[in-house]
Amino acid sequence: VDEYQDTDPGQVALLAALLGLVMGIFVAGPGILLRTEIGQNLFERFVPPEYPAPAGSPGIGGIVAPFTVTDFNENSRRLPKPGRWQVINYWASWCGPCRLEMPWLDALQRGSEGRFEVIGIALENPEEAKSLLAEIPVSFMQYHEPPGTQDSSVRLGNTWGVMPFTVLIDPRGRLAKRHIGVFAGERQLRAWIENALPRPAPAAAP
Repeated sequence: VDEYQDTDPGQVALLAALLGLVMGIFVAGPGILLRTEIGQNLFERFVPPEYPAPAGSPGIGGIVAPFTVTDFNENSRRLPKPGRWQVINYWASWCGPCRLEMPWLDALQRGSEGRFEVIGIALENPEEAKSLLAEIPVSFMQYHEPPGTQDSSVRLGNTWGVMPFTVLIDPRGRLAKRHIGVFAGERQLRAWIENALPRPAPAAAP
């Protein structure tokens, strides 16, 4: 009995969490690993990347080098935009989980009240991307970019080529957060963003 009395409760909790993840992967497949913060950390730490990180790729807190994307009217836009929080979601029409996230992202944009902007970037041929947008119309801005080992998602940390892939960039152009794979639901996505944003100032007393 004595050998268990000095067990660190934190280690027990960590082992329990890891066991829960292992069981979840066994039941639901590896995608469930990416739906938790500990799963994200484990994935980044232990899963070998598909592509080497391009030179100058920012870590969390690093400055994002400007890049250019194209909308579906073939107009170019330079990202990120200084002075504004931006949520950038990478997707493709062949990606089932990307389709799940589209309505959640649209609801976030509609309720953002100007505090942040949601942006979609399709990493595929624009004609193929249009098929998804025709099925799932959204109100937030959409762009496209050729996929590859040097595309902007890879430069922002998606060296595994997983989609969907989402990043949050702060008003100073720094990479604030990134999320690999699909969120567990709209509530988790909303919390992921809201937890990073500054709290609104309380209303003045009458």
